[in-house]
Amino acid sequence: MDGIGILKKEFSKIESKHKELEDSLSNVEDLITAVSRNEDLDTSWYLTQVQSELSSISASHKDWHGAISRFGKFIDKQLTENVSSFTNKDLVTGRNIQLLHQLICEHFLRQGSLELVEKFLSESGYQLNDNKKRPFVELNQIVAALRNRDLKPALVWCEVNRTALKNRNSSLEFMLHRLNFISLIERRETSAALQYAQILGQYVSTHKRQLQKLMGCLLYVTNGVENSPYHDIVDPHNWVEICDMFTKEACSLMGLSKESPLSITVDAGCKALPALNSIRQVMEAKQLWGLKDELPCEVELGPSCQFHSIFACPILRAQSTKTNPPMRLECGHVISCDALKRLTISNKVKCPYCPQETSPSEAKEIYF
Repeated sequence: MDGIGILKKEFSKIESKHKELEDSLSNVEDLITAVSRNEDLDTSWYLTQVQSELSSISASHKDWHGAISRFGKFIDKQLTENVSSFTNKDLVTGRNIQLLHQLICEHFLRQGSLELVEKFLSESGYQLNDNKKRPFVELNQIVAALRNRDLKPALVWCEVNRTALKNRNSSLEFMLHRLNFISLIERRETSAALQYAQILGQYVSTHKRQLQKLMGCLLYVTNGVENSPYHDIVDPHNWVEICDMFTKEACSLMGLSKESPLSITVDAGCKALPALNSIRQVMEAKQLWGLKDELPCEVELGPSCQFHSIFACPILRAQSTKTNPPMRLECGHVISCDALKRLTISNKVKCPYCPQETSPSEAKEIYF
């Protein structure tokens, strides 16, 4: 069993002992309550029962304390991995330490933890311009309002940034008006919804199908849209989606990614550590770590950590890099630059997929 599995098993024992203690204490409280409510009862029997329960509590407490002590030893024994061989101290010096401080501040600003940011700034000595704080404060205030189903702050923000949103072909403002319309329908305010539909009219050219669906659900207001074919319109998950959509658009206008770079980095590191730990001894023996600007083994991080297209050379079976970019041959097939050099003979290269020969100088670099 792996270390985490053993710890889970031991922790379940602690929980079981804690439950026994709570049950015994509850029994004692019930006995005391029964005596206090009726003075005519034979207290000697109740006193005997209380003493018995207290003895049980004392024994359970010893077992519980022993389980907690053993759990601490299990932690020390199972979680002893040394990850110092994976670290690169040069990454947190000079300008990089300033970038790290900036990442930490932006991460907590995204979460709205302003007090924590101020505490971090005072202890780290890092200087953060108030102009960088203000957009995050506004962002968190609007998202908090959306979670409370208050659309007004978000609509005001969209009005201020309408030109930039149009340049991005964003449908955020329409989706906010759509939710406002749906809220009126949920409250069965049909006349107010019909009047609000005039505002939605400006989006006919871009969101015709969705508007038709909104108008159709007006037929079911009396009996409840949730019981109609349009029940998905009043799905509470729509509010979760609008929060995500607003965050994405706001971050894009600020030149930021939707997800915190610090969270992504930590997540990627947690996924990579098990694979790196399994080859740690080989890395330390052959001093593989730090020789190149790449990991010594391939680590699958999943689609959440994929941000751009990559090319793996079908000849050398290696991923392309800045120094080894993908090259398009005249015939249209693509191989890596290193493969192109290896296949070149007498200033001619024969495509490995078709018989066409061409000059290496005619190959063109491809940019993803």
